[in-house]
Amino acid sequence: MSVRYYRLLLGVAASLSLIVAGCGSDRPAETAAAQVIGATPNPSVANGPPDSMDTEATLWTLLGLAKRESEQNFGPKTGNEVSPILWQAAQDTLHFAGISAEDPMTGLLATNWYSPPGKPNERLRVSVFILSRALRSTSVAVTIERQERSPVGPWADAPVARDVVTGLESAILRRARQIHAERYRETMYK
Repeated sequence: MSVRYYRLLLGVAASLSLIVAGCGSDRPAETAAAQVIGATPNPSVANGPPDSMDTEATLWTLLGLAKRESEQNFGPKTGNEVSPILWQAAQDTLHFAGISAEDPMTGLLATNWYSPPGKPNERLRVSVFILSRALRSTSVAVTIERQERSPVGPWADAPVARDVVTGLESAILRRARQIHAERYRETMYK
């Protein structure tokens, strides 16, 4: 059969389902029948709570092909090129330093200056860039600014070992894997 026939059939089926759905009554059938006959309706049916309208229902949710908006768990709202899982992992990993600036739409997260315990003459500031939605090592870029000061002098820039940057990127990715696994378990065992 031709494609035109299937389009027509689909249109008729959709129209018929909309007509049937629109023909419903707000009151139960038992109450309507009792009013026509003249009998008193069953009080439990007549005084029952009104049916609440499901405002999140769509054709796809009714067919079971999609979740309702309230059932979806996307995590934090981020931009198109920013992974919500990596974003949350970066926040969890860097919470100890305090966040000074964050932009989830572009994927930038910066911490306050942080002095490690026992090192009051040293401070660090970390910036994290989430570069894509993929959960891989090239999706995260970390930069660390390190400064030291002498007992009487101002703060001066100091070098940062590459292992520190790599270790922080690995910690963010490890946390992202944990978050991903937790979300997977939540959706599989609901």
